[in-house]
Amino acid sequence: MEEPRTRRRGDGSPSARTLALTVLGEYVRYPGDGKVWSGAVVGALGACGIGEAATRRALTRLAREGWVRTEPAGRRTRLVLEPRLVTLLTAWTHRLERAVHETSWGGEWQQLLLRVPPGAWRERALVEQQLAFEGFGPLGQGVWVAADAGGVPVLRELLREQGLAPYALWLTSRTPDDARLVEQAWDLAAVRESHERFVARFADLGTARNASGDAAAFVARTRLVHAWRGTFERDPRLPGALLPDDWPGRAATRLFVDAWRTLREPADRYWRGLTGDQGADGV
Repeated sequence: MEEPRTRRRGDGSPSARTLALTVLGEYVRYPGDGKVWSGAVVGALGACGIGEAATRRALTRLAREGWVRTEPAGRRTRLVLEPRLVTLLTAWTHRLERAVHETSWGGEWQQLLLRVPPGAWRERALVEQQLAFEGFGPLGQGVWVAADAGGVPVLRELLREQGLAPYALWLTSRTPDDARLVEQAWDLAAVRESHERFVARFADLGTARNASGDAAAFVARTRLVHAWRGTFERDPRLPGALLPDDWPGRAATRLFVDAWRTLREPADRYWRGLTGDQGADGV
């Protein structure tokens, strides 16, 4: 599945588009909804420091590219998530849920051998993007491995959708030197740095979240989830037996789970206020 093109602003903060996708995933799709007032998204991003004009431009682009569609309702406008965006946001949610649990390990690696025919470069790029997202590491020559089998069903379906299933062979394998395979397939130093940045950024959230009110809780939860998605996207979800004792991913995961649980209720209250009390708006 091809993701919407996203970028960051010059100061390193999320763009309107990337933050809009986080809001749609966390507050619309995650609870099981498929529609939302556009004004609610404008208000949500406004609370996070994104201007109304930038948010409306981002929503317009998402609509033009077929990720959402708009439905007028009197003087208001409703955003409807298109099936392709529902699929993408659902994949994000499933990956996030897997990221908070230890990967089970019986010594078997998931292995994909993919020989893409000439001319299918676009389809290959989409599959490789999803492989990395699901925790697979490349060994070269179309060989990918993962310890976490949770993403295999999604990848099988994507290969089928892209017409590449006949060129894919799935195997399970064992190796006498797991540490060497890990070293070849992933840059764990970069993954470690990503977790350490997350912990450093949100370590003091515990004191700020308890007395700041619903609006601050909403902003904190939105930025927490947005940053965590960027963190777990880089993590191959290796089992603890293959990681060093001081692996920062454990502390990062505990921090995310504890903070999210604390922020959930006040953030949801704030979101309900945005969706339930809107003025005239439109895309």
